[in-house]
Amino acid sequence: MLALTAGALYAGTLKEDADSLKVPERLAPGVSKLEIPKVEGTQVRILGADYEQIIDSNGKVAKVLQDTPVRVSFELKRGDEKAVSKDYIVTVCAKEPAAQGTNPKPNVIPEILQWRGIAGTRTVEPVLHIGKDVDGLDAQALLKDFAAVTGGEWKLDPEDRASGVRLRLGNRPELGDEGYRMIISEKGVNIDANTAKGLYWGTRTLLQMLRQSPQLPCGVAVDIPRYKLRGFILDVGRLPVPYQYLKDVVDTMAWYKLNDFHIHLNDNFIFLEDYAKAQKDGFKEAYTGFRMESDIKGPDGAPLTSPDVSYTKKQFRELIDYAKARGVNIVPEFDAPAHALSFTRVRPDLRLMNNNPRSAEELDAAKPESAQFIGQVWDEYLLKNEKLGRPVFDGCVVHIGADEFKGDSEDYRKFTDAVLKHIQERGYTPRLWGSLSTKKGNTPVRAKGVQINLWNRGWYQPEEALAAGFDIINSMDVHLYIVPFADYYRMDRNHPWMYDHFVPHNLSGVDVPAGHPQLLGAAFAVWNDMIDLKYRGYGSVDIWNTISDSANVMSQKFWGKEDAPRSYQDHLALVKQIGGAPGCNPLHATDKPVTCEDADAAACLKKLATPAVGPNYHLTMEVQLDKATPGREQVLLEGPTGKLLAAMKDGTVGFRRDDSIEFSFGYTLPAGQKVQLELVGKPESTQLLVNGQPAGKPVVVRTHDEKAEPISTFILPTKKLGDFQGSISKLKVERSAPQK
Repeated sequence: MLALTAGALYAGTLKEDADSLKVPERLAPGVSKLEIPKVEGTQVRILGADYEQIIDSNGKVAKVLQDTPVRVSFELKRGDEKAVSKDYIVTVCAKEPAAQGTNPKPNVIPEILQWRGIAGTRTVEPVLHIGKDVDGLDAQALLKDFAAVTGGEWKLDPEDRASGVRLRLGNRPELGDEGYRMIISEKGVNIDANTAKGLYWGTRTLLQMLRQSPQLPCGVAVDIPRYKLRGFILDVGRLPVPYQYLKDVVDTMAWYKLNDFHIHLNDNFIFLEDYAKAQKDGFKEAYTGFRMESDIKGPDGAPLTSPDVSYTKKQFRELIDYAKARGVNIVPEFDAPAHALSFTRVRPDLRLMNNNPRSAEELDAAKPESAQFIGQVWDEYLLKNEKLGRPVFDGCVVHIGADEFKGDSEDYRKFTDAVLKHIQERGYTPRLWGSLSTKKGNTPVRAKGVQINLWNRGWYQPEEALAAGFDIINSMDVHLYIVPFADYYRMDRNHPWMYDHFVPHNLSGVDVPAGHPQLLGAAFAVWNDMIDLKYRGYGSVDIWNTISDSANVMSQKFWGKEDAPRSYQDHLALVKQIGGAPGCNPLHATDKPVTCEDADAAACLKKLATPAVGPNYHLTMEVQLDKATPGREQVLLEGPTGKLLAAMKDGTVGFRRDDSIEFSFGYTLPAGQKVQLELVGKPESTQLLVNGQPAGKPVVVRTHDEKAEPISTFILPTKKLGDFQGSISKLKVERSAPQK
């Protein structure tokens, strides 16, 4: 890694020399080495290339299938002075152009980097052969993916027949760790890579092609990523997110070749001043979440683990393994010393005490016990778990948070360095949020072997992070942040501009060479600030399209070349054509109408044969509550998405989603009287009718914004009838087909 002095990217005469080097714009076919430009009295070396697999740090040039532009930068050294050049675009030329009339490059997301078409098409036999030396692929999952996309059964082929799909490891330096080569010919489909991850990415490309047509165009593809880290950050600390949803995120990321899933596991309502304005104690009343199973408890016996939604250690370990088999790394984050209300509640003796209402969420970084306590939290997941036989977070990069702390800078730096040291001593690579431009001081904070999310130039300047020696990730808020249902940080409203103009090596106006060895890549983020007093009832299903629509855009920007391969409107059309990841359907949507009707409610559900129905649905049933028992829930329908309740504990009709959020309609069923209930579920709204008349509006049961119209999306659970003291008959469920 290159440690730069502050300003070395931009300053001085040496910088002028660096930006006026004589670098060839094109390398003719057969040229195997990029000659290093010479500057009198100066040492010049290649700093990096965005496609280092094509032009490496020694200038070695790989062969290409089609002319490919590569951004190359140089480091110049003269005495004690160093400078880094701008990017020079060097086009590596193919031996010969594709013959006229051969197949054009297939349309997939992200775009294939190199393609050479061959005449003809091929229909592939539904058999899959995986080389004996391939370790790390989930063969059964791959078979399910191919079956889901093609609509027919696929089988493993131990005999390696030529007519199917073959996945084989090889030794091709030009492919790197994640690249693959795919050959489609009369011999079937061959996918070669250096790693199981590269093979998996090849299957995503092939599946996207099969979604468009069973007739595959013959040709050769060589595809490699532009950036090593292609990430997504999800805040589950503030919004309770069901476990299965995390797997759906993994599948969608993998579909678009995103490989770094950063899960923000703890946080709290950040606008604690709103409690102070209302003369309430935010320390005691504000919402906070810690999503991991933990043995840690407070002095009053209250657990650190969130009571609403959390993940067991076994579940999270399974998620890590599930993601790894799909090319995705899980990065768990525990944020401290700020955003740490879950920690200050179990350790009130470590709370930072000052007049700032937000200090309720901050640990006192001046106390060594604070860093020691956070180390104890981490050890529960970094050290061997006896039940699992290995650490929960084994093999993960882990994120220590460390953002937006309002306390003393030196205290912050001591705390942060202590936690980084603890993580490294446990054998893990740590990651943190950039804050050191704001938190300046004399206390050193280690940077070697540490990754950092640069999210705001006010908190940490990219030049300073590079000079310190951090490996950097572009997570700049102005471009890459989304806060659903807020009026700020809305990258999701800016997709056309992002698709056409965003480049990961530009960090809010600071250009870093695209192939800089310390630039790992970029990640976009969803932050759930709108909770607690600002909460309108939205759930993870309400932000699914925000996530998936952003993923397909950022996939192209993180994996692909700088220039978009098609217009944004054509991109959207392609997204619709290739569809979502096979088997991934968190909204429980269907392409066809869904219906069942039977006087016998159980028989109706059996005909329906699905555990849940997503909007737009219409449920009708006749119910008679025989007896209302105070404090006892009465369940009409239940399934993986929640429960429809004839009586909540307060006696009113309502529902509880799988994220634990409850809504009440404020209506109470009359005991001993048969009534017709109707539930009309639409995106962001659910309506109750009794005997054909509206019967109350859904209200979020726990703390919420009372002035705003609630968002009450409910995926109807239809797996089975619930525990109900009464009768249910004439059940009817209808779901209309989506509008084209």
